[in-house]
Formats: sequence, structure tokens, C-alpha cells
Amino acid sequence: MFRSARTIGALVAAALLAGCATVPTSGPVDRHTPQATGVNSGVRIDPLPPADGASPLLVVEGFLHAMSVYQPDYAVARQYLTPSASAAWHPESGVQVYADGVPPAEYGLSAPMTGTIDADGVYRPGPGTVRTHNFQLVKDDGAQWRISNPPEGLLVSRYVFTTGFAAVSLHFLDRSGTTLVPDPRYFATGDQALEEAARAQLAGPSAWLAPAVRSLDLAGVGVASVTVDDEGTAVVVLDGAASSLDAEARRDVLAELTYTLTGFAQVSAVQVSAAGQVWRDDSGQAVVRPQAFSALSPSGSPSRVLYLVREHKLARIRDTTTWGDPTPVDTGLSRPEQVAVSPDLTQVAATTQGATRLEAGQAGTDKARVVRTGTGLLRPVFARNGELWSPAASGASALEVYKGEQKLKVVVDGVPAQRVRAFALSPDGSRAALILMQGDVSSVGLVRVERTDGAIAITGWQSIDLALNPGSAATSLDIGWSSPTQLGVLRTSDSQTGVVQLAQDGSVATDIGPSEDAELSRLAVAPGGPAVALGANGDVYRFGGEFNWNLALTGVDAVAYSG
Repeated sequence: MFRSARTIGALVAAALLAGCATVPTSGPVDRHTPQATGVNSGVRIDPLPPADGASPLLVVEGFLHAMSVYQPDYAVARQYLTPSASAAWHPESGVQVYADGVPPAEYGLSAPMTGTIDADGVYRPGPGTVRTHNFQLVKDDGAQWRISNPPEGLLVSRYVFTTGFAAVSLHFLDRSGTTLVPDPRYFATGDQALEEAARAQLAGPSAWLAPAVRSLDLAGVGVASVTVDDEGTAVVVLDGAASSLDAEARRDVLAELTYTLTGFAQVSAVQVSAAGQVWRDDSGQAVVRPQAFSALSPSGSPSRVLYLVREHKLARIRDTTTWGDPTPVDTGLSRPEQVAVSPDLTQVAATTQGATRLEAGQAGTDKARVVRTGTGLLRPVFARNGELWSPAASGASALEVYKGEQKLKVVVDGVPAQRVRAFALSPDGSRAALILMQGDVSSVGLVRVERTDGAIAITGWQSIDLALNPGSAATSLDIGWSSPTQLGVLRTSDSQTGVVQLAQDGSVATDIGPSEDAELSRLAVAPGGPAVALGANGDVYRFGGEFNWNLALTGVDAVAYSG
């Protein structure tokens, strides 16, 4: 028994000292395979109860390990606690994540905190400050050391977080009911994760996202069970008031659950029933895949087209795997600089005349109109609903949005009054990412997009803490959405530039290169398309995977994916 306890200690120490999910953003790296978050790539080692006569250090190590592996009610972990401490401990209340490589002391743990997960599964990065927790070990009636002061919720290392928690986005319809908006959450890996995700879906969006999405009235609707059959179908049985929902509400819930649960690797389809009645999609299918609701996809258009400006002309590349000669696109734009193309490829817009004019027109024609004049106009953006967004360097409050010939009212609230270096609207149109500059210091953050009739509110500024991620001292240059929940960020430090793939909540950042030899100035990313970077000398590099960036074109002034 005592030998088993020593084994636990060795395993925990190994886990604590294991590598994390981030890597440096500079240096002579040739090959690199990004580590996915929420994928349990290690060997699961079930926790053991405390051994008879275990020392205080072994009790602390055993408790930390027992918290790192999900069990119903964390029954094994509770055996390391005194009865009163066990009764007061609520592991479901949240998770505190501390830095790797910090072994516990005999009676406690002192480590930088790298993030937290709240009771709803929402991750928040930071703060990076050192927290010391004293477990206050005491001897019980059997003269065995037990913990009398457990942490609030779970306390796990970053290694445990990246390997023992599944990153899954819940999905909620936007206010128009035409697009699903992802809401990233984390659930401890285990048989319970699917059911927890389904319950969280019915409970509604996170407090931050809620103002930007539609709130369904699901009071009284519960989850009886979620199981996965041999075909990879998640069979969801709802109870309570589920059977009384009308047809529209059932369709909305079915679409949301389908996109959410197929986010788990073992799930390819969903079947939902209530009171013995199976819900069906619009085509009458009981086994539902995301394709049944493809029009609602948060990724937007499945076929993004890469556009570029070359010799002051707009051109497109339909196949970014072959990079044949770009096809010219007729426009009335006068010497376009930074460009945008609508999702349906019919509308174009560009800054011109040294970023002092915004012009817009129809692709395939020679007609364009001046939409806006000013200074420091940034790269325009087309939303999937046809809006044309025009940010400006002077600040977020200088943002203008147009729908056809109409200029919409834009209210910006709570965004720091700093210069804007880059702006990117999410594929679903309900969130945006910004790079702000205060002097020479950059910051990256998110805002919500709240739409009402004829007006848009930009609120909920949420800074993404990069202090614990690759290249924390670097300056961010450009940003874009590489997936509905992941950002591509172009960063520079000491004349070296590289691209970081960044989760929108800051939970994971992975350097994908290129090497320090490329001086990059712009970035183009989009769901389903390879990352493309533009060098200051007009060279275009295409990301080929495993830290591989290939020179694709030369003599290019701007690159952009269609909306």
C-alpha cells in the first residue's frame, strides 16, 4: 500500500513537470506539431485512496492527482479530506489552474495561477500572480494525515487542464435566428461530459455572450440521459417541459444541440427525443448531423476565396492548394489598398488614397462609390448579413457600419480609448477581435456585437491576457478569425515575426511560425482556408502545417479572404 502511494507521488510529479501546450514564438524551429486542447493524449491513471501511514506530502500529492481525474462526486479525492472538509468541499464550483513545473510542498502549494474555469465551464486566463494554498493537514482519529482545508473547487496544473478537460463550444442562435454563435466551455473528460454539455446548453449562454444572442425559454426542460451508440450518435432524452415545446422551439433546440454535441470527437450525429417522441429535422431525419442546419453554421461560407491586390488591381485565387495565376476581378475601385469581399463574392470594398477613402462597388463592374472619407481607415470587413464595416485607427468609436446605402447607428461602450491597429469581425458576426495600441504596447481583446433595428452596440470589451502565452513581450500587428472560436495573430519581437493560433478565451496559444527570417506585415485567415501572410516586400507565404510556410507569390500589396 505504501509503495502504491509513492507511485502516485512519482506520477503526479511527472505530470507537474510535463510540458505545456504553448511554445516560444521565435527561434530556429524547423518543425512543430501544435498540441490540441482538450484531447487526453496521455495515459489515464485512476486515482487511489490514501495509503495507511502516508506522509503529509504523499497525502497532498495524492489529493492533487485525485482532483485531476474525473470521478462521480470526486469520491476518491474526498477520502483525503477530513469529514467536515469533505462536507464543505464543492468540486463542481469551478477549477483553478496553476503553472506547470511547481511541485507541492509538505503542507501546501505555491504557484502562479494561469486561469480559472467557473461553474458553467467558462475559462478566464490569468492573473499570473502566485497563490499559496495551505491544505492544513491534521491527524484523524486513526492517526492518519488528512486535509482540513481543501481549495474552493478543483485545483489542477496546466498540464492537467490541457489534457484532462474537453474544449467544446455550446451554440446559441443570434438575435436574428439565422446564425449559430459558439460559446466556448470546458468539461472534465469522462462519461459525464456529454450530459454536462447538454445541460449547460439548455441552461443558456454565458453572461458575456447573452446580450448578443437569442434566449430561448427552456424553463423546466431537463436532460434525462445522453448516451453514444456504436455509430457515434449521441442519443439525448429530454424530460420535464420538453414535450410541450412548439415546433419552432424544438427545431432551435435540435440545431443547437446538434452543433454542440458533435463538437465531441466521439459524436458524429445527434438524436433527440422527449416523452417517447423523436424530434426530426426539416427533412424528416431523426438522426441529425450539422449539415442539416448548414445555413446556421457559425463558420459561414464553406468555400472562402482568397483575394489579393497586385499592381493596383484586384485578383482572386480560387484554389489555394495549387496557387495558379490569379484571376483578375473587374471593379471600379481606384488603386485599392486594403480590401474586403462579401461572402457571396458580389460586393467589394477597399481603402484608397493612402487610407483616406473607403470605396465600395459590385464585383465584375467598373462602378464604385465613395462610402467614407477620413484618415487612418483600416481594412474594411463584410459581415455575413451584408453589412460593410469600416474601422479606423483613431479608436473604436470611429467605427462606421453600412447596410446598403444606409449608415447604421453605432454605439461603442467600454472599449479602451486607444488607437486601433487591426479589427476582425467573427464569421458569425456577433463578436469582433481588436488589436489596440497604447504607445508601443499592444493588447488583444474581444467585443460583443449587439444588433437592434438600425443600430449596433459594441460592448463587453474583454482583454485576452497574453502574458502566459507565446511571445508575451511581442507586439501584435494583425488579427483574423481562423475558426469560429480561434484567432490568428501576427506578432513581432526584436524584428522577428510569427503567427500564433489563439483561442478566443486565451486558454491556449500555439506558435505556428514561420521562422525569424520572414518580415511579415499582414495576415489573412479564414475557417477552412490556410493561413496566409504577406511580407513587407510583397512576398506571400502560405502555411502548410508543422511550422511550414511556403513562398506562394511575389509582388503582392494586400491579401484577404472573402467574408
